[in-house]
Amino acid sequence: MQVIKRDGKSVDFDQEKIRVAIGKANNEVTRKDKATKEEIENIIEYIQELNKRRILVEDIQDIIEEKLMEFGRYNLARKYITYRYTRALVR
Repeated sequence: MQVIKRDGKSVDFDQEKIRVAIGKANNEVTRKDKATKEEIENIIEYIQELNKRRILVEDIQDIIEEKLMEFGRYNLARKYITYRYTRALVR
């Protein structure tokens, strides 16, 4: 699967980037609000099972937010959303 970045470049899907991003958000919440490794892997599998040839990085981030909320990780989703927003401001 190819990921279309904000600058229009196309790169290979890298599931480690999802682990890192959620891991950073996990570091900002209490223990009970953290996503488990199983939940993170579930998100990655869900994205891969979409079987898309190309996907926008923003769409991947939206999916991550939705899945975190489905798992009841609302505080974590909020931290992830806030991180996305602040990164967008930096750009």
